[in-house]
Amino acid sequence: MLLVTIDTLRADRLGAYGDARARTPQLDALARAGVLFERAYTPVPLTLPAHASILTGLLPPQHGVRGNGSFALGPQPRTLAEVLRRRGLATAAFVGAFPLARRFGLDRGFDVYDDAFERAPGLHFEFPERRAERVVEAALAWLGRTAGPAFLWVHLYDPHAPYDPPEAYRGDDPYRGEIAYADAMLGRLLAAWDARPAPAVVALASDHGEAFGEHGELSHGLFVYDTTLRVPLLLRGAGVPSARRVPQAIGLVDLAATLADLAGAEALPGASLMRLLEPGGPAAVASLYAETLAPRLDFGWSELRSWRQGGLKYVKAPRPELYDVDADPGESADLAVTQRDAAARLAAALERAQQRLGETESRREPDSEAVERLRALGYAQGLEGRGSGADPKDKVEVARLIAGATGPFAGPREVIGVYSGIAARDPDNPLVNFRLADALLRAGRAREAIPVFRKVTATQPRSADPYVGLATAAAELGRMDEAKQALEQALGVDPGNGQAHYNLGEIARTRGDLSEARVQYEAARADPSTRERAEQRLASLPQVKAP
Repeated sequence: MLLVTIDTLRADRLGAYGDARARTPQLDALARAGVLFERAYTPVPLTLPAHASILTGLLPPQHGVRGNGSFALGPQPRTLAEVLRRRGLATAAFVGAFPLARRFGLDRGFDVYDDAFERAPGLHFEFPERRAERVVEAALAWLGRTAGPAFLWVHLYDPHAPYDPPEAYRGDDPYRGEIAYADAMLGRLLAAWDARPAPAVVALASDHGEAFGEHGELSHGLFVYDTTLRVPLLLRGAGVPSARRVPQAIGLVDLAATLADLAGAEALPGASLMRLLEPGGPAAVASLYAETLAPRLDFGWSELRSWRQGGLKYVKAPRPELYDVDADPGESADLAVTQRDAAARLAAALERAQQRLGETESRREPDSEAVERLRALGYAQGLEGRGSGADPKDKVEVARLIAGATGPFAGPREVIGVYSGIAARDPDNPLVNFRLADALLRAGRAREAIPVFRKVTATQPRSADPYVGLATAAAELGRMDEAKQALEQALGVDPGNGQAHYNLGEIARTRGDLSEARVQYEAARADPSTRERAEQRLASLPQVKAP
């Protein structure tokens, strides 16, 4: 069984879904040879939580992975890889970008989990990734040495911003160029897969779509419009009919149950989509839930949730919205005011669904290596400090500015120029203020950085980074008591933060409290990101003589 997920792939950018400009011969052939689901929807327009749903059959409130970076799949949900391995399949995953690194929990059940990424040079706010060619080559090498039944998951990140396809695929639309490149690499993978002796199922999906100005959104994660919720979903292989199109709206969350069904493995949550292909199958599927907590977790605005029932879709927001998505697939006419009864009915259905689903959060244990890697990029996400609670619809221009301010930057001064302007428009935004404060500190402007760091720490973020930054700025000005207090606050958020322990050791050492310095350096030594420096400091301290 082969599962391919192409990140950030809009369904309407494939030839099989009606795009006349598409350069997707491999995807289109896959669709002709199997089943194409015309209206498939992700439960969340973010990479990690969407893939957690693909692999578990659970919605985000059930598996608890509610965003990128600060969440990880816990040990309880069974995964597709686990049930297929118990079925006797060799299992391997080859992923293309850092949001799916093994530290975020999706490696469970895989014999091999290949997450070797590459980071572009310079100061920027993008994830480390690797091109599709590198991912596919690694997957092909594994296939070449693996005989017998196998479950292979290949994740191609290329259509995700920034759009920079190889020159041969660029054309006049870099996003379509990235898709064309991913399609070509998919062709290489399928050729090797189809050369294996036993016919097996191929499933292809995306985790979410991409917005290019619809509703004012650029990229994804801000809204729950179908621009970013609608995804391609293709199935082909043993047990799957050919040249079929399924018109019903279906949830990507049912893919795990479908693949387990096709493999004859133990059932996973959700309902197999194969029921829609049987004679007399249901004419419609159950209502569909979707969410994005990113506006709250990243920017301090309001989270959004949606409920799709029949031809209507309700969006729970500070100003609720209602759309007739059958008649108005672009969600251009908000009916919440003119159809109050329908809006109230769907709002009540969503409330009941939320009570039934619960509100699980599966948090990632503080991981200094991941934090250090993100910090090296100048990146911070999921500060989760209290913000304005604004309706994201009212912050579209700010969101566009942030989406366009990912770099690469020539240096911190350029970051300051960009983020000062954004902060003026959204002064309570924790992420914007953190990036501005961090750039001020990097530029040697510690005195100016301190009040901006304090704006972030006042929101009580769930990240230690703003406290460490504040402490660094205070220490550069000789304000050691203030630095010590900020570092102690950092440890209150993340008790194992090596940088906080190391800096406390530095303060204690300069004050002559070598006993306290030793305690802090020992704690910092437990953190891989500060281990070498802490050991050097410990070696330089006078040895305590035995009594």
